[in-house]
Amino acid sequence: MKKLLPTLLNQTIKLHEIIVVNDDSQDRTEEVAKEAGVTVLKPDSLPSGWLGKPWACWNGANHSSGDLLLFLDADLTLEKDAIERLCSEWESRGGIISVQPYHQMNSVSERLSSLFNMIVMAAMQSFTMFRKKPAGAFGPCLLIDRGSYTKIGGHEGIKHQVLEHMEMGRVALSQHVKVTCFAGYDAVYFRMYPEGLKSLFNGWCKSFALGSSKTPLMSLLLSVAWITGGISLTLQLPFLTFQDFNEMVIWGVFYILYMIQIHYLMQKVGTFTLMSALWHPVHFLFFSTVYVWSFVLSAIKKEVKWKGREISVSEKGDV
Repeated sequence: MKKLLPTLLNQTIKLHEIIVVNDDSQDRTEEVAKEAGVTVLKPDSLPSGWLGKPWACWNGANHSSGDLLLFLDADLTLEKDAIERLCSEWESRGGIISVQPYHQMNSVSERLSSLFNMIVMAAMQSFTMFRKKPAGAFGPCLLIDRGSYTKIGGHEGIKHQVLEHMEMGRVALSQHVKVTCFAGYDAVYFRMYPEGLKSLFNGWCKSFALGSSKTPLMSLLLSVAWITGGISLTLQLPFLTFQDFNEMVIWGVFYILYMIQIHYLMQKVGTFTLMSALWHPVHFLFFSTVYVWSFVLSAIKKEVKWKGREISVSEKGDV
């Protein structure tokens, strides 16, 4: 919030209003917002059947008065002309404009998000050569006009969804509201899980297995094939010294090709380094661990834990 508010107050266009929804945060959110001179809203206690973020967004929307609604996560940082560019895109496209922020990292543990970021982009099928409709919308930065928001039921219609942003995009598309997704490079940034490895692990566990269940089949199959190849290569590495020279060369070529591809993709989603790409087997092992545990939480235990809350999850990802 400390980084977001100054960038909101310094945009190239004047904002009609800024509403900060204090959803029982344990930091200085309310104090910081009041110091910045913006409206602070504290919703009533979470009703039965609602999850925290949809409830916060729903209350913020109901207390707003503008024709365009821009939902932003508190950990974002915006370029000076970011909102002007978002509005320009909405004027030409309409419907929902959503952005996956560019991931800025300051620690080694944060770099373990690399594969997750890439797969989120791929699963949304917004950046392919086949010009398919997106599979949903990104959650950290989402712009929608009030008419479309009302038409699709707003956040009330997805109040029980852990992946509320993805479901909002799906509902919008089913009601013929256009959804456009962008990568946030040079416009919208964030840091994910700067608190450390535990926060990062729990954060991705919260949603990843649920997200795969909602990913279009072809995108899911292609992602699984790519991940399987990376994991197979990773598991093969300890045994290379026991193989003949030709096999070592073949696996070495695969290793380099994966490294080049991953480095290229990393630059699209965040400030990852060449060293991160070089150590891609570590990323595949971490990804596998998180995914397996996420599946256990969502499919077997039927609950995920996030920020001290136990969230019960059904087979469809609903509470």
